[in-house]
Amino acid sequence: MASELSGALTLGLALREAAAQLKAVQTPLLDARILLKLATGLDDAGVIARSDDKLPTDQAKMFAGLVKRRAAGEPVAYITGVKEFWSLEFHVSPDVLIPRDDSECLIEAVIARRDKHAPYKILDLGTGSGCLLCALLEEFPNSLGTGVDCSAAAIAIARANSRKLGLAPRARFLVGDWAKTLEGGFDIIIANPPYIPEGDRAGLPVDVADYEPARALFAGESGFNAYQAILADAPRILSPGGRIVLEAGDGQAGRLVEMVTKTFPDAEILTINDLKGRPRGVIAERKSFAEKD
Repeated sequence: MASELSGALTLGLALREAAAQLKAVQTPLLDARILLKLATGLDDAGVIARSDDKLPTDQAKMFAGLVKRRAAGEPVAYITGVKEFWSLEFHVSPDVLIPRDDSECLIEAVIARRDKHAPYKILDLGTGSGCLLCALLEEFPNSLGTGVDCSAAAIAIARANSRKLGLAPRARFLVGDWAKTLEGGFDIIIANPPYIPEGDRAGLPVDVADYEPARALFAGESGFNAYQAILADAPRILSPGGRIVLEAGDGQAGRLVEMVTKTFPDAEILTINDLKGRPRGVIAERKSFAEKD
């Protein structure tokens, strides 16, 4: 395709040939279309309407380069620099984990049975791009949020995303080791921590293992190191009546329920399923003072 792209390819033909080059990825046509939009500056409607137009040489060369990067395994989100989550657009780079649609079920679990106008204090541990915290602040307009990450580069990206979304006045971002240095009083704690066992590294797709930050993926031999660190401080920082939500990896929800139950023996604990019906997280709602009495 690269040699032909310098000639007289139409947008439609360039798109089809790029998809053929990307046949090894999960969504070849979708990825090719996103990269074509980046190279041409067109939106979806424009790509369709101008499918018979010739692709200018400079755009053809740029498109060929983008397709080559994707074919080598680089994630589309890192190539474009953006990823949508909860209908919000987030800047991403290899310094942060790419937001996944599956994680939106965590947001749904938090907002269920919660007054959207209440002034909650929200904590996002391992905030990365800030997508979870920003999504919650969007849903709870009178709430304040804190995002913590061990990476200064990730914190810079999360802070920039909060500014872009107009949420910066209600958000603060800190470099830290989970919740060790934080004071208590949080009404909502949410986390999508690293949970992949180190031994599973070789079985991961190239676009994950070779490009996304290892510190956001792997959590010791069992995959439960981050959960242990979070739950060690959770009773101290989660307010009575508060809610903690943790994303879980494949096959981990059962053991995570046991860990959360041990940490909060009096809490109401539920498993969260994603859109495909797979266990994706665990939520615990701590009893209030009134309920304890």
